[in-house]
Amino acid sequence: MFIGKAAVSMAALGAGRVAAAAQVPASQTNSPTAAGEVVRKRGPQDLSVVYAFVGAGHNNLEKVKSLLAQDPNLVFASRDWGGGDWETALGGASHTGHREIARYLLSQGARIDSFCAAMLGEHEVLAALLAANPSVATAKGPHGYTLLYHVAIGGDVAMAEALKPLLPPNAKDYNQALSAAARDGHLEMTRWLLENGVTDPNVPDGFNKTALMFAVEKNLPDLQSLLRSHGAR
Repeated sequence: MFIGKAAVSMAALGAGRVAAAAQVPASQTNSPTAAGEVVRKRGPQDLSVVYAFVGAGHNNLEKVKSLLAQDPNLVFASRDWGGGDWETALGGASHTGHREIARYLLSQGARIDSFCAAMLGEHEVLAALLAANPSVATAKGPHGYTLLYHVAIGGDVAMAEALKPLLPPNAKDYNQALSAAARDGHLEMTRWLLENGVTDPNVPDGFNKTALMFAVEKNLPDLQSLLRSHGAR
């Protein structure tokens, strides 16, 4: 089985000391540690730059690289869309399926999460997260995209099978994930979703496109036929 007891090895983490070796600029604040040392803190990042970086994470690798060259800490930055909807550049790359951008961000220190792991097909990472806390299966990512949605982008049916026991029967996750599977042309993932939980194949995604619309746009006749046989129109 995909989900089992994952042996997760972690390197021992030492508590390093950071000393203020140079004078702290006026734009920075000083915070004393328990040991009486001083940790340097920067001021807030420019929100316009954060917004540009998170936006670039969705589809523009060169811009991601350019902005990171100017400020490497942007890799940790999040945009607040309101209502608790926070998104990083990695989150954007994950729900749009831009694997090259996601891998680059990870190489620059971005923190991998369940959504990115699912999109990239990182079985062991996702298995470890689910084993540690099964509620990860129903957590929502940026813009309310589910974990199954990200699994569908990756097209990994085995990963979807592993996730199924942790989802409520006929969860809305299946309907949402269908457009992701079709958008990336995953025939077998589309079939699995239709046979395991989709209740409405005509649910549009965040851009108001249905699974069948993607299949038609990409000229995928087998995918079109499969969707129509399950009521897509």
